[in-house]
Amino acid sequence: MRNTGFIAPPAPDCEVLFAEATLWAGDIVADKTPVRMSTVLGSCVSVCLYDPAKRWGGMNHFLVPKGGTAPIHGDWAVAHLVERMHELGSPARSLQAKIFGGGSPLQLANEEYAVGSANVAVARHVLASYNIPIVAERVEHGGGLRLFFENWTGTVWVRLHASKGA
Repeated sequence: MRNTGFIAPPAPDCEVLFAEATLWAGDIVADKTPVRMSTVLGSCVSVCLYDPAKRWGGMNHFLVPKGGTAPIHGDWAVAHLVERMHELGSPARSLQAKIFGGGSPLQLANEEYAVGSANVAVARHVLASYNIPIVAERVEHGGGLRLFFENWTGTVWVRLHASKGA
């Protein structure tokens, strides 16, 4: 997690309502306190998990579908996000998922390079293995996107970016 908090302390008469966290590839954030998480995605994928009863959640950002035990690998990153939510007190049965990314920003025609689609598939597979329902998704789009997730409401905003020709 990088770029958290505020640039300057708030004025004495202002109340801080939430923290901010910008996620990069390999980051996983789960918190009970309000955090507005954001990231930029192309072929990478982010999974947002939310517990509607407890009103907290978490998000990850992974680069490739499989291949090791590091948070850039989707199978590992999704499982670890579920585990972190469990450590906070939210078992998998209480969670809802939203999936974003997996695009083809360069519009590559060769399926061999369709890492975005493979990232989406692994996210769906891992979530299904925990029986976590996917309640929303914006995946396998043509360009990149900017994602904002409020972990205290489960609300997600997406800003789409046009794709560039290869």
